[in-house]
Amino acid sequence: MKKSQLIFITLAVIAAMLTGCQKTDVTPAYIVINKEDVSLAIDNLELTQFNSNSGLTARNFPYVWVTVDGDKLGIWELPCKVPVLNSGIVSIELQPGIEMNGMSTTCPEYPFVTTYKTSVFLEKGVETEIKPRFQYYKNNLEFPLVENFETAGTVFAPTDTSSPLYVQKITDPSLIYTNPDDPTDINTCSGYIQLKDSTTSFEIASDYIGLPGNGRSVFLELNYKCDHDLYAGLIVRQSTSIPSHESLVVMRSTKGEWKKIYINLTLAVSRNTTATGFKIVFSGATNGGTDIANYYFDNIRVMYIL
Repeated sequence: MKKSQLIFITLAVIAAMLTGCQKTDVTPAYIVINKEDVSLAIDNLELTQFNSNSGLTARNFPYVWVTVDGDKLGIWELPCKVPVLNSGIVSIELQPGIEMNGMSTTCPEYPFVTTYKTSVFLEKGVETEIKPRFQYYKNNLEFPLVENFETAGTVFAPTDTSSPLYVQKITDPSLIYTNPDDPTDINTCSGYIQLKDSTTSFEIASDYIGLPGNGRSVFLELNYKCDHDLYAGLIVRQSTSIPSHESLVVMRSTKGEWKKIYINLTLAVSRNTTATGFKIVFSGATNGGTDIANYYFDNIRVMYIL
């Protein structure tokens, strides 16, 4: 091998080694999303079934699903600071995540709102805040049951027709539900049941409603406050047999706080392929003796995608 060739090869090896030692800049940019900056708008909804906002802007979105330039970055608990290797102008898609049936172990995307899409400029090492405003789908949502206790009467009645215990309407501002997310959502009444003395349990149900099967998303949503366990379920009417009960969710004591829950009816409805109607059922009981139980309800609705 000629000396000139050896020198060339040696220089090429050194250059390759130096190139391999160069560090790639992996400093991320950051997307910041605060829970209080996440909003839910009702611009797309026909509100003929509702009184004012009727709790429609109230939400419990503790998570957000993040996609950047088509790459899914997973689910993040709010508030969050999401590291992103992309920089410059990027496309961002966000979808709110919920605790299905009140369980933090099951956190799917909320299926009734459109994806929030935006483009922002990201710079490495710099935090960029995003304030997503989610919208309900416009033309393909159905609300077969709505009870916000703002109109005369109520859609819920005792399943035992001899029971004198009906849902009361209360107006005390210190007791009724107040939407912490939207000051324009004016609420004047909430539903209330108290158990004491010889009245140690209750079970109330709606009228029968029609619900779609075939795996279409069907949810029961409500705001509630209770100091004893509150049970939610379905009464399923069959064309060939007596109605059956299906238990769904147990809601534990909220310790004096109003909570929002999303209850998934999809599987229960879809597996009852011969059902001709469904009732929404709530029930509860005291621990006996002199125990007193208090249950508060508001903004109860069933919704599904057409």
